[in-house]
Amino acid sequence: MNVNGIGARYPAAGYETRRTERNVAGRNFAEQAADAAQATATLHGAEEGSGDIAISSWADVVSGSSISVYKTQDFDAANPVYKVKTWDKSGNVTEQMVDVSKVDPENCDTAEMYAYTAHLKESGKGSFEDTVLKAAVAKAVKNAEQRSAGSWSFSEKTDWVKIVNDIMHSEYQYGDLKGYMEWKKFLGFLEKCN
Repeated sequence: MNVNGIGARYPAAGYETRRTERNVAGRNFAEQAADAAQATATLHGAEEGSGDIAISSWADVVSGSSISVYKTQDFDAANPVYKVKTWDKSGNVTEQMVDVSKVDPENCDTAEMYAYTAHLKESGKGSFEDTVLKAAVAKAVKNAEQRSAGSWSFSEKTDWVKIVNDIMHSEYQYGDLKGYMEWKKFLGFLEKCN
């Protein structure tokens, strides 16, 4: 699969180095690439002895953070509530329980969105690519916007529907109708819960 297949677009490096005005905080591509190469993040997953089952885990190399979604020992598929743990780059952990029936994609944080999309995958309503991966790409778009504005947080409430609509609009403008339709499918998952 090429990079365009997951909704991201990366122009040729030679072009990007001439386009510094489009980069974060006015830095050029080479500086950003050097920083990314030195960044690290720990991917957290299963916790031995807890009885919880990790169903999705992500690490953000740029921020050094990690997030994991778990089914607890007392998980009830009829009333799905997931445990979500977030680690910052210093290893500090935040834990929250997410009842996916109460997630509002127009006003929820990253933990809630990741629990919601992990649930879609786990319940067989969508594939990994249709749900979890789309949430991760939407979060990357959100991160880029927040970093350029000088703020970034897992706990900030976000309108994920707006982010997906913006991505769909970009796909359409680029003439990527296949990508547009894939994002439209994800938007359908988000709109069903409203």
